[in-house]
Amino acid sequence: MATAAIALGVPAIASYLDARYHISRDLHLVSCITVARIQAAFREKRDRVSAFYVLEENAQKFPERPWLWFQGREWKYGEGFEIVKRYGNWLRDECGVKKGDVVAIDFMNSPQMVFVWMGLWSVGATPAFYNYNLSGDSLVHVVKVSTSKLAIVQSKVEQDIGVKKQINDALPGVEVIIFDEALEEKIMKWRTDRPEDELRSGALQAEMACLIYTSGTTGLPKPAIVSWFKVTLASRFVATWLRMRPGVDRYYTSMPIYHASAGMFNIMTCLQIGATSCIGEKFSTKTFWSDVRESNSTMIQYVGETCRYLLSAPPSPDDKNHKVTTAFGNGLRGDVWKEFRERFGIRTIGEFYGATESVAGTWNLNTGDFGVGSVGIQGSLVKAITRANTAIVDIDYETEEIWRDPVTGFCKKVPTGERGEVIFKLDEKNIGATYKGYYRNEKASNSKLLRDVFKKGDAWFRSGDVLTFTQDGRILFNDRIGDTYRWKSENVSTMEVSNAINSHPNKLVEDSVVFGVPLPNHDGNAGVAAVVLSPNVHEDEATFNDLLKFLQKTLPKYATPMFIRIIAEVERTGNNKIVKGGLRKQGVDPEKTKGTGSVWWLKDGKYQKFTDSDWSGITAGRVKL
Repeated sequence: MATAAIALGVPAIASYLDARYHISRDLHLVSCITVARIQAAFREKRDRVSAFYVLEENAQKFPERPWLWFQGREWKYGEGFEIVKRYGNWLRDECGVKKGDVVAIDFMNSPQMVFVWMGLWSVGATPAFYNYNLSGDSLVHVVKVSTSKLAIVQSKVEQDIGVKKQINDALPGVEVIIFDEALEEKIMKWRTDRPEDELRSGALQAEMACLIYTSGTTGLPKPAIVSWFKVTLASRFVATWLRMRPGVDRYYTSMPIYHASAGMFNIMTCLQIGATSCIGEKFSTKTFWSDVRESNSTMIQYVGETCRYLLSAPPSPDDKNHKVTTAFGNGLRGDVWKEFRERFGIRTIGEFYGATESVAGTWNLNTGDFGVGSVGIQGSLVKAITRANTAIVDIDYETEEIWRDPVTGFCKKVPTGERGEVIFKLDEKNIGATYKGYYRNEKASNSKLLRDVFKKGDAWFRSGDVLTFTQDGRILFNDRIGDTYRWKSENVSTMEVSNAINSHPNKLVEDSVVFGVPLPNHDGNAGVAAVVLSPNVHEDEATFNDLLKFLQKTLPKYATPMFIRIIAEVERTGNNKIVKGGLRKQGVDPEKTKGTGSVWWLKDGKYQKFTDSDWSGITAGRVKL
């Protein structure tokens, strides 16, 4: 009897320990990273670092397996490899591309973009991906800083923006080739002999594979150097971590391939294991699910506010009419997480935190209630492994710099459960081994480095992000530095406030963006919530005081927004990330907000219309908030 009781109790004890210390999660994470590292090292040893070899191996092993899907058509691995060889030979024969050249690519999502990209790798050149929506100074800037002498521009982009003229007027030394149907037909007749190994030989995992630009939400886009190590390790890791099935899983993305999320974590992830990338030209709530169904996708990718947009579409009987079991991405807010999963019947959410130029990331594979809203889960094993290489440090929110002890000059780690900036350890003797920075921009690269952090001579990567590591192993993303603001001697998370506004049970607000603005004669920054009201919701005192009552129950008093601005829409990047710069510059000054929508403010315990005379009272020091 005793033996039987013990036998029955062992699984329960094991289950308890696993739930408390996340043992199985940690083992899965560590094993996936280990496999990816071994593969990366093996490829370097064989002088097969270029991902061109991965495509070649797939074409040899399973030539009939679908590689790419786009607008109802498929390209198999064998067929795609032949096309990539044609593109590579055209690039060097017709365009004069040589080993080591950087070539700018200006495409919307399409298989042809992938063929140009892989064609460049086949001849040892480096693609520089940039946002096809750019024009004017931003467009000229991204081409110039890449040092490219050749830019290949999709005809659709040229028609929309006039890229060729803008580049040629400012950079006459850059050749601009317009990629249209006639050129594609020409390339498809090019020779298919395999570009020789010498063009790719000698590449090391630590060297540059491509340039991917920052989103440009805080200034002009900067080209981040993406190493072969990231191309190989990160993409393979994601495939293994998500338990993707080669030849079975079909992974849909309509996120822009010019960013790392789709480029590395869809196109390259599928390539690494021989799965199928299903590509949407661009994100649209009208075409997203029809694309997913038509492509028979089993996985989907999201970034930023993608899931909120999908939820904002009217419910449909077809909401669960798909084969998707997993959604993967970053930026899924806690207030939409469960609703998104339940409405569309998606079992698994794979959420991660990281940046193109970062040296590390965090990971959360979520199927239940625990971990909802978290960008990572760490158990005892992963904590032990990463303890020396990851830290959350205190910030001076007034200067937006990491706080340093006035006596020692060193930084201070915050206690578990408190927020701070996450930083990652670098090898001070060989920083370039893991941190690549920005292409030919030493100043920007060095801005991400921290020296003498906990001891003299050490070096760390500064993320610029405010995170919290909780006692139970969750990792919470709070804000970007600059988004968290200080008011009434308290630190306010704009994400926390925005989540609360968007969570009102009556859905008063369709979308919101929160930020802090300085006010004359006041310390700190006052909270502003720029909101898009839901259809059929009236802009009146009743609406805003209904919202106020909810926020007073949900948020600390100091975090309740002092101002509410009515806007028509929230500006976002192509990756559905919020752009706050313009709104923050306007603030609540009536001269700057005139014609953009009304402003309300919290006065005498309720939201009231904010007038010119109210602003005069603040600027004259007659009103204290």
